[in-house]
Amino acid sequence: MITLNGYIKDLQSTYFIQKIDSNASMNLIHNRLNFKFIISPKISGRLEIRNRIFYGEQLKMIPDFGKTINQYNGIFNLSYLWINEKSFVAHSVIDRMLLQYSDEKWDIKIGRQRINWGINNIWNPNDIFNAYNFLDFDYEERPGNDAVRIQHNFKSNSVLEFAFKPGKNKDENTAAFLYQFNQWKYDFQFLGGICQTDYVVGGGWAGNFKEAGFKGEMSYFIPKKNTLGTSAAFNFSIMADQTFKNDWYISLAGLYNSNPTNTFTANGSFYNPNLSAKNLFPFRYNFYATLMKTISPIASCNLSFIYSPEKNTLILVPTYAWNVATNFDLDFTAQSFFATQTHSYKNTLTEIYIRGRWSF
Repeated sequence: MITLNGYIKDLQSTYFIQKIDSNASMNLIHNRLNFKFIISPKISGRLEIRNRIFYGEQLKMIPDFGKTINQYNGIFNLSYLWINEKSFVAHSVIDRMLLQYSDEKWDIKIGRQRINWGINNIWNPNDIFNAYNFLDFDYEERPGNDAVRIQHNFKSNSVLEFAFKPGKNKDENTAAFLYQFNQWKYDFQFLGGICQTDYVVGGGWAGNFKEAGFKGEMSYFIPKKNTLGTSAAFNFSIMADQTFKNDWYISLAGLYNSNPTNTFTANGSFYNPNLSAKNLFPFRYNFYATLMKTISPIASCNLSFIYSPEKNTLILVPTYAWNVATNFDLDFTAQSFFATQTHSYKNTLTEIYIRGRWSF
């Protein structure tokens, strides 16, 4: 049996720096096709294709935009850059292609897949295989990679997992074990292995503190070779959230990064091929908060912000989401960046998005 679902989205964005009369616009037509193959009761397969067309004057401000979105450090190149012009880019990629065997004890996946070891909603130091940029809100499925993943379920509801992601050379390989179990009404996990040029150990938890959700995770990266410019790195994130009876939702999170780069350029693209669990955000101390209100069963509004003391960096992200019909959604989002520059506090960039999505 073969099933198909997916969507077509249109994302219109307007970008301006400090003054609205410096604006530049871009349009993204985004199509996704998700095929699922049921081969037998225990064997299935998935093939998912992402097609995107970008056009507009904003593309001219992003150097080599087409080449940036066409990068993948895995073994197989399953993407194609159909058109790569200064103001028009067309790109397709197969970001899921796998076979899966599943029974009561075993779950085995081979192929391009997402290996989600992260716990928190925003920053995931445990997501060593395919970390994602939460500012790239148009990619709900999140990145995948070519890998083998073997999961064994024990009678005690604990799980042991092994995953291996080969790279083009030995310094791009990632291989690790993950052990998950439940204790004291909390879910715990521990991981260890190799993450490209580093050994990595880490872990995390998820549970409740009274009525609030309480989660955290951490990873410690130790260079395999001690060379000039290399050092160990420790990333730790923590999060608490709660939904109230009057349909308000609050979430708070923090990230500590022991080796910050302190370089952050908001250029309107947010496509960062170098993002990893070792470098989730460029600053040492980072704080996140969101306040969401459900207005009706079909509408909600959300105000999020990210703050770092480094240059007093602030990112405001207001969102309004509206389920217009059963299979049609409309949302309005802004991302506005502020920082201290040359002894004054400035709005360095603002981008406004209007997105429509038809699902099938």
